[in-house]
Amino acid sequence: MFLKMKNIYLIILSFICFYSHSQFEATEGNQRWEVLGSKKDGTVFLKLQGSNFYKFSFKNYQFSDNKTINNIDLNSSDIDIRNLYSFLMNSFNLTESSQSSFKIDKYEFQVLKNGDFIRLIIKSVNLNETIGWMPLSIQDLNNLFGKN
Repeated sequence: MFLKMKNIYLIILSFICFYSHSQFEATEGNQRWEVLGSKKDGTVFLKLQGSNFYKFSFKNYQFSDNKTINNIDLNSSDIDIRNLYSFLMNSFNLTESSQSSFKIDKYEFQVLKNGDFIRLIIKSVNLNETIGWMPLSIQDLNNLFGKN
């Protein structure tokens, strides 16, 4: 009886070890998100997975509770992201209340100049609706795109 219990425990232990090892192998192959940059207050993040899949996460100021976090995925090249950065940086040269826009992937980024800040409005091109907006300073923009 003792020998049978010992064999059962040995079999169970073998399954646990084998199953645990296979889980480690599966997770090692998954690529993880690399944070490229963020706004210092933690309300906006730009992340990269692989070579051309970006995630833009932001606190949406469109809603009064200011707790809504939106995520948009950009299947774009590094050049597209650099062009987005250049567009946003050049938006600080707009005159007050001027508006400009830039399309990337399925989204349109509209900018309104407001003093030392820009108001970045993100719209869905396919649905023609506003997803949300956030304020950005030049320093916020540099931090977000890892330019510091």
